[in-house]
Amino acid sequence: MSWFSFKRGGKSRLGRFTAGGRRVTGVVTDLPAGVKVTLGMAAFIAFLGVGVWGGWSLFESYYFRSQHLFVLKDLRNSVTITTGKTLTPDLVCEVLGLREGINLFSLPISQKRSELLEQAPNIRDISIVRRMPDKMNITIIEREPIARVGSNGRVVDEEGVVFIRYAGTGGLPMIKGSDEFMQVKPGDRLHGNEMAAVRLVHNALRPECRLRLLVLDTAKEDYLLLTLSDHRQAKFFWEGMQDEEKDTAARMQRQFDQLAQAMESEVGRPCLLWDATHPGRIFGMPPGIE
Repeated sequence: MSWFSFKRGGKSRLGRFTAGGRRVTGVVTDLPAGVKVTLGMAAFIAFLGVGVWGGWSLFESYYFRSQHLFVLKDLRNSVTITTGKTLTPDLVCEVLGLREGINLFSLPISQKRSELLEQAPNIRDISIVRRMPDKMNITIIEREPIARVGSNGRVVDEEGVVFIRYAGTGGLPMIKGSDEFMQVKPGDRLHGNEMAAVRLVHNALRPECRLRLLVLDTAKEDYLLLTLSDHRQAKFFWEGMQDEEKDTAARMQRQFDQLAQAMESEVGRPCLLWDATHPGRIFGMPPGIE
């Protein structure tokens, strides 16, 4: 019997060999769909990684290492610095590391901004903006003192932040307290009765306020001892005095305005000592009574 073919019904049937003599094995030579997808994703990720690396290298070479573009050529005319009363442009440039020949994109702005805020508590906010190709705008908002908190130029702003300011602070009210409080350092933030005193000082700055504060003593836990510019004194308290929530400001202002009204009345002007520790009730001590 022939290995090549046999006939059935007059037609030739091929077995495991084709007519051309090649054997049909039945083995699948194509890869499964899952393997194809995996290999494709791997190739794409590799291609993407190479592209990102190449793009970053090009970006770094173009921006960070350029010797012509984005280079600060004229420090005085290319950098605009707006400051307050104490910081000078030269000091700002020194802290930020600005100098002629530096690439503006090589300057770590966020890091330098944080360093400047940490080193200078008198700065409330700072904005640093690059202007292409070789200019920079720096705007510094300084804190404004509203009271003194001891010697050596220590002052405090309305947010309760302590910093140093020497010029123009002699006429500010003094906030006093315990010996420990009088050792506060620049950069500290006041709390408790000391912060209550700060809020009262800020409230007294209103143009319509008729009382001028000279000293606020915070040594007592349950009230502030106020000394006014005419040296009259008053014990002062309002509900929520030590709370730093803003909704207590209305109660503080109402009590302070009532104290001012009583002290400025015809009957109250001679009184040297006052008690304003009860909400809505003001007591004056006539002269000669202790």
